[in-house]
Amino acid sequence: MNLELTAEQALLRDTFADLFAAESTPERIRSAEIEGFDEALWARLAETGALGIRVPQGAGGSGYGSVEAGVLVFEAGRRLATGPLVETIVAASLLARLGEHERLRPVLAGDGALSLVPRPLQGGESVLVAGGVRATAAIVRRGADLLLLSRPADAEPVANLGAPGLERWPAAGAIALASGKQATELFEAAVEEWKLLLASYLSGLAREAITIASRYASERIQFDRPIATFQGIAHPLADAVTWAEGARLLVWEALWAISRGRREAGALVPIAFAQSVAAATRAVRRALHTHGGYGLSLEYDAQIFFRRAKALPLLAGDPADCWIEVADRLWRGVEPSLPEVGEVPFEFESDAGVGAFRQRVRNFFAENLTDELRAHAHFSWDGHHPAFNRRLAAAGLAFPLWPREFGGQECSPYEQSALEEEFHRAGWTTHALGTTRMVGATLMRFGTAELKAEVLPRMVAGDAVSSLGYTEPGAGSDVAAAQTRALRDGDDWVINGQKMFTSGANVAQYVFLITRTNSEARKHEGLTMFLVPLDTPGIEIQAVHTLSDERTNITYYSDVRLADRYRVGEVDGGWDVLAYALELEHGGTYPKHHRDLLDRAVEWARKPGSGGQCPLDDPRVRERLGRCAAHFETARVLARQSLWAAAEKRPNRGEGPMSKLFQTEILVEDAQDLLDLAAPESLVREGEGEGSFEFYYRLSPAPAIYAGTSEIMRSIIAQRALGMPRSRS
Repeated sequence: MNLELTAEQALLRDTFADLFAAESTPERIRSAEIEGFDEALWARLAETGALGIRVPQGAGGSGYGSVEAGVLVFEAGRRLATGPLVETIVAASLLARLGEHERLRPVLAGDGALSLVPRPLQGGESVLVAGGVRATAAIVRRGADLLLLSRPADAEPVANLGAPGLERWPAAGAIALASGKQATELFEAAVEEWKLLLASYLSGLAREAITIASRYASERIQFDRPIATFQGIAHPLADAVTWAEGARLLVWEALWAISRGRREAGALVPIAFAQSVAAATRAVRRALHTHGGYGLSLEYDAQIFFRRAKALPLLAGDPADCWIEVADRLWRGVEPSLPEVGEVPFEFESDAGVGAFRQRVRNFFAENLTDELRAHAHFSWDGHHPAFNRRLAAAGLAFPLWPREFGGQECSPYEQSALEEEFHRAGWTTHALGTTRMVGATLMRFGTAELKAEVLPRMVAGDAVSSLGYTEPGAGSDVAAAQTRALRDGDDWVINGQKMFTSGANVAQYVFLITRTNSEARKHEGLTMFLVPLDTPGIEIQAVHTLSDERTNITYYSDVRLADRYRVGEVDGGWDVLAYALELEHGGTYPKHHRDLLDRAVEWARKPGSGGQCPLDDPRVRERLGRCAAHFETARVLARQSLWAAAEKRPNRGEGPMSKLFQTEILVEDAQDLLDLAAPESLVREGEGEGSFEFYYRLSPAPAIYAGTSEIMRSIIAQRALGMPRSRS
């Protein structure tokens, strides 16, 4: 897996970042807004070969691929570069493919711009042309004909929301460039590339708008402190940057899929485009609001970002049409013409070694998952089966990620991810193993040699699993507010208190418990962690049943006497231990529930209804299913990035919390929407547990609460991804 630019591409990015920072300043943007064209900037772009970045060298261009073009326009979007850059890049490439080298030459020299009209002509009406004020011509399609429109002498700029230099040109007098099936396919492929490059431009625009707003919020003082410390400011910006990051990754994934000839490539183009539109709209709305009344002022940049983010993509029509395209391409056999994108360095799948490991896991389940075990299976802790857990351990599939010295196989994080996906595919829970893996890894780092020797062999043999004892009735997500007391008594500790939501305590052998050992110390400094055997006298476990067919527990600790060897980490140093464990827990995982929900919805949509028609024939249904598919794919690429960042030991930029935040919050939205879509039959429960729409609706709130609420994730993202100060109030 690789989600990194090559050294040459990174240099290209940095070069254009410097160029746009110098040549597309706020003053230049404002002065060029009426005509929609910065002549000096355009001349510099021509000098650098940017206008012909997608034109082969033999035709006078730079000969780069779509990745390099995407890098270029991302930086252009960050600085709101004025001029039809995306249109010119794509139209120039199309002219080269049509062999129109004479018409291409002045374009590459920067003598005016060349535009592209992404919507086909219907009849003989006029068209809106991006950058038409300074464009000399535009390419458009009418039926099977490709036409070259020349700018009429009497054309006038159209006052509009925020598409600089927009003009309306009559279609009469157009010159035929080419005609027929091949010409149509070339044009449609060009439009697909236009979508991807504009998506990249919008991703850059969105990220910069959020950066500006975050910087402003960190400097703006209200109520005696920076407004960035208020969750009402920081959290929406965290949402916005998460959406923007997902959109950026989707563009890369689409290019990768096209370059590898993958079946889903066609659907990924409208997914990337529509998600970028949504992300940019969210980003600029939040950036403007963060500035308060100043954001409305024409003297501030926020309003320019706000207008352009919405105006530019609407030249292709309603972005919601993309959801229908997604559905048509995924489930109705529509195969679009796609561009040749050149070399793509990204890799969104794991290598062949991971595939071999995946097959090993798949074979194990095929050979060992009996009908009796399948009847026992449950997605939650209730699906834990001690005997099968030992069988998994014996096969080396319980903790393959662990070091060999502790009984593991030192598998890669990519193999661990494949393992979890195969567990889900087989319908077997990972709750017990996932929690125990995290606790075991924490013991390896902070536990004494005696404790590790006692506990880790039991875990790796499948004889013991651990639950988590963090949350208390009066503390909720504020784990550091724990009041469960642990007092020293000679060589032992005596624990008294209560924990909520100790899921799995009824089947586990240990609980990883946070306690307060020093009431005089500051909140985070008086905590100590213990690994408590659950068969210790004084522990009571009481069941709590949830909305989503899961059992959790309240656990009570009454004069529980515990030897000091069960302490994990230093006395009063528990916060460091817990922070390490939470970091492991917050990593992104495969969005399995969203995948199941989408599959269930598509299954429903393909079945004929009472009138004999399939719901999938209804464009309204396809729009909503396509949107759900786009949300799932965004969640998936964010999870991939989190996995890659952890596996490659990249600096922590909040990738794990971004993944968790997006996939849990969007599951709530889509579960509700698809329940509505399939009503009234969606109200009916289809047996116990997973499978029905109403089940996913009941389940959806839980992931946004477990393992750290969405509010905790947003605070972490604001700090790590945006450099904002701590926001907990």
